[in-house]
Amino acid sequence: MDDPVAVLRVAVDSAVQAVLRLDPRHADARQEIDRVLAGFATATAPVRDRLLELAALTPNGPVSTALGFLRDAGDQAAGGDVQAARVFLLAGRTALFRLARAGPTDG
Repeated sequence: MDDPVAVLRVAVDSAVQAVLRLDPRHADARQEIDRVLAGFATATAPVRDRLLELAALTPNGPVSTALGFLRDAGDQAAGGDVQAARVFLLAGRTALFRLARAGPTDG
């Protein structure tokens, strides 16, 4: 069984790497960020329920915070704000840095 936090970390890292190369002013930027977020959703789908359980255990913990930022990124992308979506993806990655020092359910 996959470690849900490891899956989340890899999916967020992959999304961040993709959006760092993205020029938000480019004509295809919105389609690209949608593709990146769809890839994130696909990558985390097998462990989504377990991630949500971890987030519920510690509502202000890194998993909950990261998932919130990723949800915000999706909302911004849906509204057409590619730059804001990038910022929220980066914030989600930053939230996961706390997991390097704490366990997945530590706050």
